[in-house]
Amino acid sequence: MNMRTISLLLTIAFASVFLQPASAQFGQPSKNNDQQDFKMQKRLFIGGGLGFGISSYSTSLMIAPEIGYRLSPSFDVGSRLIYTYYRYNDDLLKYSTNNYGLAFYTRYYLFFFQDLFLHAEYEALNYERVYLDYNYQVDHKERIWVSSLFVGGGYRQWIGNTAFIGITVLWNLLDDIDSPYSNPIFRIGVGVGL
Repeated sequence: MNMRTISLLLTIAFASVFLQPASAQFGQPSKNNDQQDFKMQKRLFIGGGLGFGISSYSTSLMIAPEIGYRLSPSFDVGSRLIYTYYRYNDDLLKYSTNNYGLAFYTRYYLFFFQDLFLHAEYEALNYERVYLDYNYQVDHKERIWVSSLFVGGGYRQWIGNTAFIGITVLWNLLDDIDSPYSNPIFRIGVGVGL
């Protein structure tokens, strides 16, 4: 089983556990899609994503819960917390790091197909940089703040009236040597209306 398959299975498991109790009015627009109907809906939603990777020499785990608010039928704003754990372990080198941060995003749902969206996000990540000596051993670690500015788009698939799974493809415009990301970035997450 490869990493993408494991990540997809974890996302589906997460969705099936947390999406069952949702029953608030949220999400899919009504057939007439009028403003009065939108004013009556609850606009707050929660969700997030999980990531997991494993190989013969490394393990990584990512948890990113999020909360958002629908400003209009076409426009969402929100924030997410990020935690990542990374462990490297081979015959020559062994270390682990914990990184954490906060991100703020906006999403615009396209008027001609309301499940396609544009996404922009700013993220500040407290990243633990690892320095190696000439023998490829950990010399020391240093914490730095790494900024990322993601832009891209995605698609959401509704699960009933109150929950969705979203797939997003992003590019980090502030990609530099300290960035833990490589372009493009693929995300799969879930959302549930409150």
